[in-house]
Amino acid sequence: MKNFDAILDAMHDDLLISDDRGEVLRVSPSFEDVYGIKKEYAIGRTVYDLEEEGFFKPSIIAKVIESGKKRTMPQLTNRDRKVIVTATPVFDEQGKLQLVVSFSRDITELIDLQDQYSQLENKIEQYTETINKLRQQVSLEEGVISHSRTMAGILETIGRVADFDANILFLGPSGVGKTMLAKTVHQHSKRKAGPFIDINCAAIPENLLESELFGYEKGSFTGAGAKGKVGLIELANGGTLLLDEISELPLSLQAKLLKTIQDKVITRIGGTKEIKVDFRLITASNRKLEEFAEQGMFRKDLYYRLNVIQIQIPPLKERKDDIIPLVEHFIAKSNEKYGLHKTFHPRALEALLNYSWPGNVRELSNIVERTAMTSEGNVIRQDALPLEALRHPSAAPAEIDNLTKAVEDFEGNIIRDAYETYGNSVEVGKALGISQATAYRKITKYVKNE
Repeated sequence: MKNFDAILDAMHDDLLISDDRGEVLRVSPSFEDVYGIKKEYAIGRTVYDLEEEGFFKPSIIAKVIESGKKRTMPQLTNRDRKVIVTATPVFDEQGKLQLVVSFSRDITELIDLQDQYSQLENKIEQYTETINKLRQQVSLEEGVISHSRTMAGILETIGRVADFDANILFLGPSGVGKTMLAKTVHQHSKRKAGPFIDINCAAIPENLLESELFGYEKGSFTGAGAKGKVGLIELANGGTLLLDEISELPLSLQAKLLKTIQDKVITRIGGTKEIKVDFRLITASNRKLEEFAEQGMFRKDLYYRLNVIQIQIPPLKERKDDIIPLVEHFIAKSNEKYGLHKTFHPRALEALLNYSWPGNVRELSNIVERTAMTSEGNVIRQDALPLEALRHPSAAPAEIDNLTKAVEDFEGNIIRDAYETYGNSVEVGKALGISQATAYRKITKYVKNE
């Protein structure tokens, strides 16, 4: 029983357990906050007594005892809190009703938001056609998630230039997805059947970088392999080569890379034979490469060769519309990876929208995965987020469309639960206190269009 009480204490939902006569056996600690009933007063009384005394109406447990079936319905408490309650019967081995377990979710704030949501519905409908177009562009590659106009424009540009072998330079802060976009270019180019070779120029020591890029012949230097080695540029033959953090390429290698770009040949370290190579070059940098070139830290002639098509990727804090879709994508991946069923509470989503994301998409992915593993229950609430996501809000306010999306997702869950219970728009409308026409429209939106 001690462990049972600990489980009740850990639950976010309000819980009530009664016997087959409706006598209250246990309630969760949060029950008093919603219903205004002290635990000591509720236990031992029947749900019929509590209903008559006005603590809540109607009593869902009374209806389950009468029907013997699981029910979901709205309920109003004596504190004017609006809740959605689900009650489930528990039978013994002989099929006799033994217990009824009910849990409730406070939706008062959601109902208050419905007025705001209704005002925004017309605006949302106006954007539907645009959003559908953006979603088609998002499907350029599995894993590229984007709903913002800025990223839609970038993906549109990629779609136009992918088939051409012109050099592309991606610029943007670390973690914005430059490598993913380079892969998108490759997968939609005529070279998609060839290899995609990715090398981070900042991650390899300078004394090893040349041999990694150009390869070497056997015995060409101390420590060289007995059979020599094929370089990454040679491995990219027929495909695409991505040189990430190109600004960190030493000046001595910049000259050698420039010759390779111009002549389409390489010479391995210690070798004399020129090897023809045919690859599409994509480079990326989190630095302002043009300024590096002006300061003499990067060869201007190489910069001009690389900068045929420049694509600037803004930080995540400047494309708020991408945050919620990315969160949904990453939590779905975490759920699949770890066998979880996690979702984010609207207030947690709002906190994520207001965070400044200095680490961009990479940081968002890490926080979502970490929170999925460390949070209690299936609903990730604001207090479960890492402290950094709460302490450093963005200077730019979250766009209202994102908050609306979060509220819309929550409303969709309620509509689907009610439809599963009642099966038609008339009963759903009665249960949720909305018109049959509104219930029909929302069922069509959230259930039949899935």
